[in-house]
Amino acid sequence: MKTEPKGKYFLSSSSKDKVRPFCYNVSMTRTRLAVMSDLHIDLNHFETYEIDTLIKCLKDQKVTHLHIAGDISNHYFIDTKPFLHKLSKEVKVTSNLGNHDMLDLEDDLIDNLDFQVIDLGSMTLLAFHGWYDYSYSGEKLDKILKRKKQLWFDRRLKRLGNDPEICHNGLKRLDDILNDLDTSKLIVAMHFVPHNRFTMTHERFKPFNAFLGSEQFHKIFVKHSVKDVVFGHAHRSYGTVTIDGVTYHSRPLGYRREWDLTIDFVSNHPELNPTGTWNLSKRYNLVKKRPEFLDYEKKELANEFLSSMTLFDL
Repeated sequence: MKTEPKGKYFLSSSSKDKVRPFCYNVSMTRTRLAVMSDLHIDLNHFETYEIDTLIKCLKDQKVTHLHIAGDISNHYFIDTKPFLHKLSKEVKVTSNLGNHDMLDLEDDLIDNLDFQVIDLGSMTLLAFHGWYDYSYSGEKLDKILKRKKQLWFDRRLKRLGNDPEICHNGLKRLDDILNDLDTSKLIVAMHFVPHNRFTMTHERFKPFNAFLGSEQFHKIFVKHSVKDVVFGHAHRSYGTVTIDGVTYHSRPLGYRREWDLTIDFVSNHPELNPTGTWNLSKRYNLVKKRPEFLDYEKKELANEFLSSMTLFDL
């Protein structure tokens, strides 16, 4: 999906933790959960170095369980499953789907992979996909549908039912499941955006808010006193934000052009950006093949991964 730059360029304060990942101390035992999202390993060209660096980061942080909250790749069977299998040799791995992960999947498999209740020992992880109902947009329905058909990635998916219906069904299922869980000992991981605080603000990207999520998720979390929710999808890092007693954690990795290391490198080398463009694709294309950038990228990759993790000590 196309996105605006990470939060620090459009919000009043920087929101992505540099170098050190966020760590929420639930209790001090042996289990350490890391939650990440939006790795896009195919579009980001994850090869041996990237995967080995990620594994080393997890080991250095003493992570025992990695959960990936959607958008691992565009090809679930070709790219995602082998990637998860390789990671699983080093750490326990679970995941839920994002919209990109659904490209090769039929609706029944998407449903079967949804709403996982995962035992973490002292805590429980509820992982589900989520969806959107256009409620973050003030545009008329025909305009939203036209934009989706022309520009949005999800036009390629094989979902059954329309988007509001899919979202409504997921909301009902979430409400039912939370009725049966002890939410005082619960962490939630989802892909889509659960509150309008996290929608896009730049005029160019505002029209795409229709496809980000629904605030009805937040209302259900408040109803059931859910304390911690990790999400991604919008490729903007908001860090940790508490709303109505729900603490949201958002640190998606996103595309290489959006990475802090890319933005920082171009900003620190203005001679490589003579027009001063802030278009992230153009900025990345200016440097992506330069040896000095490739060296810098390797040096900073671990920090990029670390700042895209939310850690829970359980």
